[in-house]
Amino acid sequence: MIRLRPVDAQRDTPLLERLADPSVAGPFNHFPETDGAPLRVALPGAGRVIVELADGTAIGDLTWFGVPYGPTRPSLAWRIGITILPEHRNQGHGARAQRLLAERLLETTPSHRVEADTSVDNMAEQKALERAGFLREGVIRGSQLRNGEWGDQVMYGFTRAELQSPRP
Repeated sequence: MIRLRPVDAQRDTPLLERLADPSVAGPFNHFPETDGAPLRVALPGAGRVIVELADGTAIGDLTWFGVPYGPTRPSLAWRIGITILPEHRNQGHGARAQRLLAERLLETTPSHRVEADTSVDNMAEQKALERAGFLREGVIRGSQLRNGEWGDQVMYGFTRAELQSPRP
């Protein structure tokens, strides 16, 4: 079982520092400073939760922020991202956690859409999103700068219609 809980700054600082370490974040969640200053602006509705196992072991984090697709509040989609500690990857935790967050965001806001993007080379995350019920929508060419190179991202979407699909 996976649970999502609020970040406790004092308790979770060591975990968050470990998740930011390049050797833990891995090639898809590490953005070297040479690519420019990290985006630190207050994005609409941005948030972060800790992913933990039923026994309380913290294994990663999930973040989200709003992406406006129109002038009305329901047209704000939620873009999510995840990092799981290496020793807990490939066990289905990421798929379950992303599904839980998508459900929570759609159940507690008027938004109709949750989305996630990942590198075209990140096959593990693509499989996790598909297991979570997200649908592959296409490739966004040259959209992300990492290690001095522009890379393509695959976009996935989850709408209220997918709430009816089985959980992973």
